[in-house]
Amino acid sequence: MKKTKYIFILLLVVLGIVSCGERKNSLATEYLIDIHSLYQNGKYEAALQKIDSIQILFPKAFQEIKDALALKQEVRRASDEKQITNCDSLIVAYQPKIDSIKKLFTYRKEKEDDYGVYIPKTISGNTPNVTTLRSGVNDNGSMYIESVYIGGQIHNSIKVNTKDGKFAETLPIEGDGFVFRFNHMGKQYEIVQATSVHDNGLANFIFAYADSPLTVTLKGKNTTSFALPNIQKKAIADSYQLSRLMLQKDSLATAKDKAQMRIKYLNAKRDSIPVVLPNSLQEKK
Repeated sequence: MKKTKYIFILLLVVLGIVSCGERKNSLATEYLIDIHSLYQNGKYEAALQKIDSIQILFPKAFQEIKDALALKQEVRRASDEKQITNCDSLIVAYQPKIDSIKKLFTYRKEKEDDYGVYIPKTISGNTPNVTTLRSGVNDNGSMYIESVYIGGQIHNSIKVNTKDGKFAETLPIEGDGFVFRFNHMGKQYEIVQATSVHDNGLANFIFAYADSPLTVTLKGKNTTSFALPNIQKKAIADSYQLSRLMLQKDSLATAKDKAQMRIKYLNAKRDSIPVVLPNSLQEKK
């Protein structure tokens, strides 16, 4: 009697395991259907995330895992093709904006320079005659802000603040290529250039508060403060806008290039897989 009871319990356990396995396979199938649905509706990132997780969630659903991995390359290709289309449309939208704002700038490129610079027309004079800030945008879209001090002061950072105490300040600026000291027409000049490496949010701050009174403080061995004139604020704000647009366009172009390279790789990978004919077709051949 006890032996019969144990056999009955064992049968229940086996049936439970089989039922559980079938239920898991059913869930894996539903999961795969969801992946297909996401793919067909253009939700490629979500589809890729689910494909990457199906093997973890359903490690024994071998057929569903195989089908999901087979679909993965097509999802990637469709995702990249969509990205290329989006990048193209955004680049087309950005270009007129860039062309329009460039009209506010003068382009300069010396023969010995590797790149040119866009200088705001309102401050495009070669040598300033007062202590001030000025800005420019390089060919690659990177922006810089220069502090120009006349009188020989030694400083290595630029701070700008509003009346209510909000401020932004560059990181310390030192080294060849960033600090220039020279004499011109009997005056001592000190020019300190804050690039994107040192900016620390300064350009964005001036852009955001361009309509407010701003005070500049040149800090270092000596300290000097002065009000930033509206003409300089606008020049820096325009430079910031041009830089941001150029960098965004460049980012889109880079994303497009990467997507095209991935598609090229996927196509080459697909073409390298030998086509195996079914036995029936091989016999006919």
